[in-house]
Amino acid sequence: MKTNQIYIVIASFILGISFIIGCSFINGDKETKVDQEQTPSITTADKLLMDIKETALYLNLTEAQVMNIITTEHNSLKKLGSFPGTPFPYINVDNKYLFNKDLLSKWVAEASLNRRVYLNGQTK
Repeated sequence: MKTNQIYIVIASFILGISFIIGCSFINGDKETKVDQEQTPSITTADKLLMDIKETALYLNLTEAQVMNIITTEHNSLKKLGSFPGTPFPYINVDNKYLFNKDLLSKWVAEASLNRRVYLNGQTK
């Protein structure tokens, strides 16, 4: 009789430990999936084009700052008829802005050399 009680206690202990370990595995999978969905993919090495979020992350800017650059250059082009230097490289497909990583790197180099300033919708 005593040995049966010991076996029941041991079996209950093993079952409890198994339950805890199983729950931690299930919970760990959910956290990984949530993290992957919440963070935009910044591994752009295999992608030809990046969206505005990825571009902002790549340039260490906000999406609003990226849009400010686009708007500023567009207004300058409309006003002057041309834009001095290399314009910000993007294409617009179905009202979605897409950016080429290689061209962005070249644009950053040229804009940095010319110390281009984007302020309140104007370049200086």
